[in-house]
Amino acid sequence: MHCSWLRGGRTTVRVAPTCAGTVALRNDPEGNALRRRPMAVGDAGPRSGQGAEETMNATSTRIKPWVALAGSLLMLAAAPASAADPWADAVISYTPGSNPAPGYTDPSSALGEPARFTGVGVFPSVVSVFNPPYLSTEVVSIGEGGSLVVRFDEPIVDDPTHRFGIDLLIFSNFFFVDADYPNGAVGDPPFLFGSNFGNATVEVSANGIDYFPVYARDDRLFPTQGYLDSGPFDLVPGLMPSNFLRAMNPALSVADFAGLTYAQVLALYDGSGGGVPIDISTSGLPFAHFVRVSVPDDKNTATNLRVEIDAMAAVPEPATLLSVLVSLGAISRRTRRMGRG
Repeated sequence: MHCSWLRGGRTTVRVAPTCAGTVALRNDPEGNALRRRPMAVGDAGPRSGQGAEETMNATSTRIKPWVALAGSLLMLAAAPASAADPWADAVISYTPGSNPAPGYTDPSSALGEPARFTGVGVFPSVVSVFNPPYLSTEVVSIGEGGSLVVRFDEPIVDDPTHRFGIDLLIFSNFFFVDADYPNGAVGDPPFLFGSNFGNATVEVSANGIDYFPVYARDDRLFPTQGYLDSGPFDLVPGLMPSNFLRAMNPALSVADFAGLTYAQVLALYDGSGGGVPIDISTSGLPFAHFVRVSVPDDKNTATNLRVEIDAMAAVPEPATLLSVLVSLGAISRRTRRMGRG
């Protein structure tokens, strides 16, 4: 019987007359922790004329294809997660305009994921269709004559196979006024408060130079919903996040929400986290990397036009099972060839 000593990822076999115990630990002279284990019953040890080190090297060669396959599968599984960054990545320019909301002039607030929980350090609560994000670190304001330009590393792709054909989502701070506080109920008729993108111009660009307008609805739909299992004003985060990349049905109107309870609103949201849905096909571009939101100056001080932005999201391309299977098949064939070699 002989024992195998494992040092990190390298295996060294040392022939020994006995091995005390099934598992033991010791340190080698270099200070590395080594684990000793008996060879499996029936293991004949090194072949005649072959050293123990060579035996393990041969075994290592035989398992390399499987190691390669496992590693490739892990990389394949991890790649979508690491590459899936649908949020705006950088601020290219920001002009606050003549009348932004005081204190809400940090354009980096529009980068990254929308807020699910707001008011930390002040009055913490979930973000819901009745309770918008309100911290200056969560929302940036654009006043008359102002604009915000952001860049997406991942492209915003015009794809009719996207849910309802929506390619871009913009999250803001508008909300339904609760007609039955704190239970959460939409009035009849509904009353929404906050930013109105009817006051703004939304444009997209592929190169950051040439911009083309896209349509953004002007009825303050759809307010952000952070969680699917929280109340409208809960003071702790929920356990079931909504899907910020699942577009709402643009055919819905404000009237469709009239008189609904909070539970009925969530049912209508169908897992979505809300956001202003935008189809970039009207721009004529197959894809875009830049979004510009601007508020025109109507030269009327009484109107006080402005919009606020929490985040933007590029709806990701739908992954297909076929492409994954093709990739797995290619990896499997390559590893089989490695094994035969």
